[in-house]
Amino acid sequence: MRNLITFTSDFGTSEEWVGVVKGVILSINPDALIVDISHHVPPFDIGKGAFILFAALPHLPVGVHLAVVDPGVGTRRLAVVLACKRGDYLLGPDNGLLLPAAERLGGVERAYFLENRDFFRHPVHPTFHARDIFAPVAAHLSLGADPAEMGMPMEAEDLVPAPWGKAREGKDAVYASVVDIDRFGSLRLNAYPGQVERLGLRRGDRVTVGIGDGEIEVSLVSTFGEVEAGSPLLFEDSSGVMALGVSGGSLAQRTGSRPGDAVVIYGPRD
Repeated sequence: MRNLITFTSDFGTSEEWVGVVKGVILSINPDALIVDISHHVPPFDIGKGAFILFAALPHLPVGVHLAVVDPGVGTRRLAVVLACKRGDYLLGPDNGLLLPAAERLGGVERAYFLENRDFFRHPVHPTFHARDIFAPVAAHLSLGADPAEMGMPMEAEDLVPAPWGKAREGKDAVYASVVDIDRFGSLRLNAYPGQVERLGLRRGDRVTVGIGDGEIEVSLVSTFGEVEAGSPLLFEDSSGVMALGVSGGSLAQRTGSRPGDAVVIYGPRD
C-alpha cells in the first residue's frame, strides 16, 4: 500500500508545521493517504519518538513512514531513507530514531543518504527539512520512486545507533533499562516476554525487581485488574515489551524513574 504515508513528529498541533508538511505531500501526490501516528513527541526526545514508531508501525500496512524528531536539523547530520525487509520505507534524520522500528519491520535491507536535490523543494530552509526535504521525498516514494535515485547507498552499520539495545540476559536475572514511560506512568522496558520466560518466571509469580538503588516485589500478570489497586505489576505491554506499572497509579511517580534508568528482573528466589 505504497500510497500510505505515516507521519510522526515532535511538532505539536498548535503551529502550522504539521499542516504544511501534509500540504507539500499532497501537492505532489494528491492521492496519498496520510496517517498521523503522533505529533506530541516531547520536543527533541529521540528515544520517545523511536519507541512510538517501534510500537506503531508493525500494526500498519506496508507504506512510507515519515518521522521527524530532529534536534540536529541544519547540521551535518544525514537525512536518510531505509528500505526494510517487509517492504516499507522509513524516512527521517539519521539519529537513531528509525532503527528500532526498522528492526521490527524485518531489518534494514538498503539505506540511502538523501542528496539528490531534484526531489527537494527549493530553497531548502535550514530549520525545516521536514517541509523541504522529507515531505517531497516521502511523496515521491509513495508514487513509486526508487530510493536509489535519491542518493548514495549507505551501510546499515554506519547509521547512528538506536537509542537503546535489547536487555542483557544473565544466569539469574535480566538486566534491562527503561526505554519509555507511558502517560499512565508505566515503565516500558527493553526486555521481552521470552527473556522473562527463560528466567523460569510464569504468570502469577511474585517477582523481585531492582529499580535504582532499591527493590520492589511485583506480580507477573497479564492485566492491571489481576492485582489490587495500588499494587505493582510486571506485564507484557501492548507494544510487545515488558513493562512495570501500578494498578490505578503511576509507578514513575512512585519511584522517580526516568528513561535510561536501569531495571533488573530477578529469576525465582528460594
